[in-house]
Amino acid sequence: MKRLILVLGSISAIFCFVTSVFASGDNKYYSEFALKHKLNDKFDLFFTPELRFNDDMGNFYYYHVRAGSTFHACKNLDLAIAYRFIQNKVNGKWDNNDVQYIEMLAIPKIKLGGFDVSDANKLERRFYENARDRWVYRNLLTFAYPAKICNFEFTPYISDEVYYDFELNKVNLNWATLGANKKINKYLTLGLYYRAETSRVGSSSKWPTNHILGTNISVNF
Repeated sequence: MKRLILVLGSISAIFCFVTSVFASGDNKYYSEFALKHKLNDKFDLFFTPELRFNDDMGNFYYYHVRAGSTFHACKNLDLAIAYRFIQNKVNGKWDNNDVQYIEMLAIPKIKLGGFDVSDANKLERRFYENARDRWVYRNLLTFAYPAKICNFEFTPYISDEVYYDFELNKVNLNWATLGANKKINKYLTLGLYYRAETSRVGSSSKWPTNHILGTNISVNF
């Protein structure tokens, strides 16, 4: 219990610092759904659509569908490949120009002092119908801690994801996330998170922050 209190206190302190440093921006809501199927001990398939709302969570402006496969190379390494199709609004109207990603991931993971630690390295090739294609590298570092309060078991976590755009030759987006997942049974897991999204505005040094409330539903079969 003392370790859990220390973990939660440290996480809260970090997020108080993050949200106080950056200027306040929009409030958003992200709704994530994941459907996963285990083929065997080495391979999984996944399908993960997502909806996003901005303008104080009142405007549905983005959705994507994503599908792929994960290869469990060994106990401490997962490899994955995925395809993503994206639609978003431009000036209040749905853009007819398709955006598609091919994603390649390498995810080392370890146990460290009771924490489940993973470092997802993602390389994306982004294809735009009426714009120049580009490469983007994303690094997602996550610390999760399986916890139990009385008879309630859940997994709080903290993560940080950095986006590096090779076309711009600079980091242009950062997601700092605090959340928790609750396994309902062997098929269903529910999650809730807060995310501070800091993004570079053009070529300036300003990094305004958007505040994101997110939910996720994961179904395994």
